[in-house]
Amino acid sequence: MRIISWNVRELNCPLKRGSVRWVLRRYFYDVAILLESKLQEVDRRMVCSLWGRRQVKWAYLSSSGRSGGIIILLDPETLELLDSRTGDYSICCLLRSVQDNFVWV
Repeated sequence: MRIISWNVRELNCPLKRGSVRWVLRRYFYDVAILLESKLQEVDRRMVCSLWGRRQVKWAYLSSSGRSGGIIILLDPETLELLDSRTGDYSICCLLRSVQDNFVWV
């Protein structure tokens, strides 16, 4: 399982988004946790442009003004997103491994 957790410090900047896109596409992570996205809305178009693969599941927490924002991207061929909950400052995801049905949070 390949996981990356990265404080991206704002994805509104095209140069920053390009760097994130390059890393995610180059290393084929199963889970990517992007912190400090500073995005109010995260839609399918944004997620697909970052992830680079057709199949993707995601959960996100909107930023609060100019701070915060979390995006969690998952490869559905590796993990099934069973449930997600957002708190004031966090996201909790219930996941199941496609390979061995192991469930984890």
